[in-house]
Amino acid sequence: MLILLVLLSLTENVQTQRVQGQQKNGACVCDVKSLVWTFPAITYENVSNLAQDCGDALQNLETQIEDTEATMPHLLATVENVTRRLGPFQYLKSNGLYNALHLNQLKEELQELQHTIDITHNDNPSKETIKLTTEIAHAKQKVENMYKDNGFNLETVKENLRLLGNRVQTCRSIPTEFRSTCSQRIMTNISSAVVTKLSSFGKSYISGAWGREAKQDSEERYWVQPLTSGHRSGNVMRMYSSFNDFMAFKNYKDVPVAPSNTHTNAIQGPGTLLYGEAVFYQCYNTGELCRYDLQTKATLRQTLPEAGFNNKFPYCYYTCRDWTDMNLSADERGLWVVYTTLDNHGNLVVSLLDSGSLNVTHTWKTGLFKKSVTNAFMVCGVLYATRFVDTYREEVFYAFDTATGLEDNTLALPLEKVAAGVASLLYNPIDRRLYMYNDAYLLAYQAVF
Repeated sequence: MLILLVLLSLTENVQTQRVQGQQKNGACVCDVKSLVWTFPAITYENVSNLAQDCGDALQNLETQIEDTEATMPHLLATVENVTRRLGPFQYLKSNGLYNALHLNQLKEELQELQHTIDITHNDNPSKETIKLTTEIAHAKQKVENMYKDNGFNLETVKENLRLLGNRVQTCRSIPTEFRSTCSQRIMTNISSAVVTKLSSFGKSYISGAWGREAKQDSEERYWVQPLTSGHRSGNVMRMYSSFNDFMAFKNYKDVPVAPSNTHTNAIQGPGTLLYGEAVFYQCYNTGELCRYDLQTKATLRQTLPEAGFNNKFPYCYYTCRDWTDMNLSADERGLWVVYTTLDNHGNLVVSLLDSGSLNVTHTWKTGLFKKSVTNAFMVCGVLYATRFVDTYREEVFYAFDTATGLEDNTLALPLEKVAAGVASLLYNPIDRRLYMYNDAYLLAYQAVF
């Protein structure tokens, strides 16, 4: 193509000459004025530049095609991923924000709340029970309207129902004497560590729990429970009869709660607690709670309804602490379990337990996503949650008061640490101390009200 352009350029505007030749030595000789055929250098240069530009453009196009071919699989995978994620929400386009099944579930929950508040009002009428009765009636009317009108947001209604449920639980479960004995329920500060010791089991067992016997009027007893099998399970609790024995790591007794680390009655996760002559913990590999009686050596098991387990809902924040789906806690009110359910969208749930039967007596649902916190514990009927600050600092940033149903995420109570990971954090109502299992280190703090 380039040669053809040059030849065409050379043949443009050519002037012809007539030349007279002579015969010399058997050849025709003539003189030609070659200046008439001057080479078109400027035209040639322009054509050469144009050809170079065309070559560069072609090279760029080939590079773009190669880049597109390389990125196309990623783009297709992204589109496929987004399409798959949007799949579950396709019903919103055709069926609206909810369907009859969802509404029936809401109606059943409201009817259950109505029944509970009716009983509570009959037993102990108050302004709050009257107000709740009115609000539940309004909520039931809204649900009835939702059968006809698509103008309500189901998630908003569910959130309002959660708040109503918490208030009903509070209204029927928090007695007057509890309010007076725990008049200062909200912590205002936490001391520096008053105890800092490496566990007698050594640095290898970074997950576990420790503390003091938590039931009021019980004998003084300190305990340590390490998870000795893959930071997941254990079967031995080490007990000390006094604080001095604990500090010296002497005169202890190892109590087996199960024959092995993987026995069905073994301990799973660092949520263990010693409370009133019994060890409470999550049973190995199940969504059940276990109660090991120190006197009779018998184990009682009870399913925790709808609770996630086996790393379904562990504590996380930056990194997850495995096998922390359930943790027991004790305070002035009694024995609690902190966990999460699918029904509450992975947000923290706290239930009050009957310490003898392990039956759930009351349940509150919070709006705090469990995987955004590092641990949680109960103090005077208030659920507190912590978050990671850095390797040597933790912070209590959230409180949910079961007495009022109110949440507060503006707290900033610092906790000193000696290592990054927090496996367990327990409050003891006898000495009002917090007990932390901090990557095999045992720390204690004084709670300030």
